[in-house]
Amino acid sequence: MILLDEVGAGTDPSEGSALATALLQHLADRALLTIATTHFGELKALKYQDDRFENASVEFDDVTLSPTYRLMWGIPGRSNALTIARRLGLKEAVIESAKVQVGTANADLNQVIAELEAQRRDQEAKTLEAEKLIKQAEFFYQQVTDRAAKLKERERDIKVAQEEAVQKSILDAKSEIAKVIRQLQRGGTAQEAQEATSQIDRLANKHLPSRQQPPAKTKPGYLPKVGTKVRIPRLGQTAEVLAIADDFSDLTVRFGIMKMTLAIEEVESLKGEKVQKPAPPPKAAPPAAEEPPRPPYSLSVRESNTVDVRGQSCGRC
Repeated sequence: MILLDEVGAGTDPSEGSALATALLQHLADRALLTIATTHFGELKALKYQDDRFENASVEFDDVTLSPTYRLMWGIPGRSNALTIARRLGLKEAVIESAKVQVGTANADLNQVIAELEAQRRDQEAKTLEAEKLIKQAEFFYQQVTDRAAKLKERERDIKVAQEEAVQKSILDAKSEIAKVIRQLQRGGTAQEAQEATSQIDRLANKHLPSRQQPPAKTKPGYLPKVGTKVRIPRLGQTAEVLAIADDFSDLTVRFGIMKMTLAIEEVESLKGEKVQKPAPPPKAAPPAAEEPPRPPYSLSVRESNTVDVRGQSCGRC
């Protein structure tokens, strides 16, 4: 590692900066690390000509005219000679004349550096604010997590207490039943036993959660309609129903610019309900063929002088 303090100083500034530039480029090819301090603007511009170089400076407080010793990586230091001279009481006319002698290029460079320093300070302030917000978010998240865990634990304790209360109620009821049974054994009535049985049923219906909840009702099947949205699970798409077959065997849908016909079982509602086709209407029974009217009686002539009237009713009998 090579350290150079004010490299190229002590001679003509143009020759000194040229010599310093050549020396630093020579060392960049041979030394592992070279650190050079300088006031030459040409050396500060090396970073933008050769990526082997990088700028850094120590922050300077314009108010107190003293360094803060904060390293500003990536930003070159700016000259503060005129500012310091004004603060030390040098006449303003001399300061203005010096500005003219410095030239526009150096003044613009110092202005650019000052703006970079301001941007750096602004970014650091925003970074600190972001870190503060992140810490607050982590704190709130931890609070919510702790409260959720406490609520879950409290819910578990309440459930255990309810179960214990139910068990106690049942044991009390069983104890009362046992007393009634003993009374019956000593000559009690059947009505007392029936009353005790009804009492334990009432306790069970009141305290047992399984008896409080009604049986779940079966959801009716889903049936799409024209104009509604459906989901096609195998394609991972949501489509609009354009037409449905009369027998509900298939339907035509559109998603994007595509239209396609699918079996109705291939779609489902946006809530995940499966399609249940309606039961086909019962077929009407064919009309029974009308029997020709039977004659009030039938005649079967066996002989010329006999008539067969067996099986016929007689209205006068």
